[in-house]
Parts: sequence; C-alpha cells; structure tokens
Amino acid sequence: MQEPARSHWRGVGVAFLAGVAAATALAKASPAALDLRSALHLTLAQIGWVMSAGTIATFALGVVSGQLGHWRGSRGLLRDGLLVLVVAGALSALAPATAWLLAGRGLEGVGVVLITVAAPTLIASLTRRQDIGLAMGVWALWMPVGSMLMLALAPLLLGAFGWRGLWSVSAVAALAVLAMLPGLPRDVGLPSGGRLDLSVLRSSGPWWLALAFFCFSSQFFSVFTFLPTHLMHTLGLDTATATLASALVPAAIIPGNLLGGVLVHRGWRPSTLLVLPALPLLVVLPAMMLFAHSLGWTYLLLASYGFLLGIIPTGIFTQAPLLAPRPPATGPILGLALSGQGLGILVGPPLVGTLLEKTGSWLWPVLLLGTALLGLVTCALMLRHAGGRHKPAH
Repeated sequence: MQEPARSHWRGVGVAFLAGVAAATALAKASPAALDLRSALHLTLAQIGWVMSAGTIATFALGVVSGQLGHWRGSRGLLRDGLLVLVVAGALSALAPATAWLLAGRGLEGVGVVLITVAAPTLIASLTRRQDIGLAMGVWALWMPVGSMLMLALAPLLLGAFGWRGLWSVSAVAALAVLAMLPGLPRDVGLPSGGRLDLSVLRSSGPWWLALAFFCFSSQFFSVFTFLPTHLMHTLGLDTATATLASALVPAAIIPGNLLGGVLVHRGWRPSTLLVLPALPLLVVLPAMMLFAHSLGWTYLLLASYGFLLGIIPTGIFTQAPLLAPRPPATGPILGLALSGQGLGILVGPPLVGTLLEKTGSWLWPVLLLGTALLGLVTCALMLRHAGGRHKPAH
C-alpha cells in the first residue's frame, strides 16, 4: 500500500475510539467486582477469572494475530472485532450464571484482540511517515483512556442499573464506533493469505520480551482487578469513592507513557525503561497494598504506581523492532509479546484472588507480584544481551 498524500486523521480517531471501546471491555470487571460477587455469588478467585477470561483469545491468537489483518484487511478486521464486541457484551450482560458470564468474556476477548491488531495497522496505513509518531502516540493511550472512562462511569451505572448496566457499556461503545466506519478508506487483505515467517522466534530475545510482558501484565491486572474492593475494605470508602480513586492509576499511566516516549526519543535503551520503573515499584506496591491507611497517602501512592507503570509498555513496544533482523519480523515478535501479555492477565488475577480468599491478606499476593517485578528486571537485563539493529546510548 502506498503512503497517503496526507494523513487521514478522522480514520486515526475512529481507530483510537475502537481501542477505547475494547479497553472498556477489559476494565469493567474491576469496578463491578462487588456487585458480581453478591449477585452471582462469586468467590474472589472466580472474579479473577471473570477478568482473565477476556484474554484467552489474546494468549491463543497472539503470534498469528498479525496475519489476520493480511487476510481481512485492517478495516474489515476492525469491523469484525467491533461486531464481536457488540454481540459478546450484550450476551454477557444477560448472563444468568457464572458459566455464561465466563463464556461471554471469552468471546469479548476475541473482539478485543481483533481490534488491537487491526487498529494500529489501520492507523499506519492512513498516516504519512512524518506523522506516524504522533498517530501511534495517540493510539498508545487507548487502554488508560478506556479504563479511566469505565471507572468514572461505574458509580453512576452501578447505582442506576447494577453490574448488567455497566457490562453493556462496551457493547454500546462498539456499536457507536461501528457507525463511524463508513467513509474510511479501504485497505485490501491478501486474497490467499501469505505465509507467516516465524523464524525470528528461534532467537531468545523475543521470548524474553514476551516474558517481560507476562510479568508486567500479571502484576498490573491483578492489582487493578481487586483495587476498588481493597480500598473499600481498608479505608472504609463507599463503592463510588473507591472506584473513582482507582481511576487515578490509569490517569497517571498517561503521563508515564509520554515520559517513556520522550526517554526513547532521547536515546535511552528500551530495556532501561523496564528496569527504571520496576525498582521503585518494588517499594510503591507493598506500601500501597499493605501500609496505606490514610486517604491522602493512598492517593499519592496510586498516582505514583500508575505513573511508573506507564513507562514500561513504551519500553516493551520499542524493544520489538530492535530485535527484528528486518522490519517484517517485527510482527511475529509483537505477536509473541501479545501472547505473553494475555497469559499474564489469564494467570495473575485468578491466582491473586485465590490467595486473598485463602489468607485474607495482601501479604502473599504482594510477595508474588514483587517476584513478577523482579522477573521484569531479569528480562530487561537479558534483553540487553539479545542483540538488535540499534544500540541507544543509555
């Protein structure tokens, strides 16, 4: 496909909004945790599975996900993902029992992975080379913006409609974005598909990158899933205040993302962007979950936690092209990293929920999540020796 003569910013905006709709689907389990627990009689471990079930598709389809865009075209794949999100969100909102809810979450995960593969590909096809950095910078905010939006709406929707009303938001959001698709330029998928070259995955670097994403996502989504419930129990906050306080985390992730981009632009190694925030997080995480007993101190720790977290994905995504011996090999590397992320979300919240159920304390979960942060540091050190086409100075 030829580079466009001018960037199609409306198309970039629509792709970004599709990502926001996908993020609301991933984030809604956190503020709905207590309502789900009482309405469907779920355990904390089952609530963890409600969060995780949406990422089964990400784990299963990560490596080959880039090929889907070649077959369908990025605009067609984006439409498919939005349609799946509409159907899955509507069915999940009607769930009478846990099994139905988990099945709906699994189907939502298919929609999320289709959108997160198609949207950045579509953005790249609609943007001039000199504008690609700005366009991808916009796309990088899809998860924190969607999560923040969901947490901000949660108190109102839970109060008026319960968890089913909150669960419908992602379906309504996806339906709204679907209405914006007409008029966007079309791209053409490969009629016979093409073969996906996975030879780059024979080297160790992509696997260390996937493990780094596993460590990051397992600890973040475990904390994010149970954070409103934790704040209610430790600080005596009501549901609305606890949910809004939790929104500080995705809000603070946004400037963290931006700082990561600035540091990479100034020549910092992407692997350094994994170590730099992981070390202070080893202090911030236990302080936030075990020792914060005042509202002001908790707010400060929540903001610090989100800001430090926001730096890490920038390091992960900018590391991928450095591991690729040629540009087309970046796709399978990012796909493997996406599988690592999906596995982390799949494993982390249910495991932490089980530990909380068994021990009634955050001590053991914090030790487990601290181990994940140490694993992130180890992966960063291994990535320094994995080779690459470019060696930044720092």
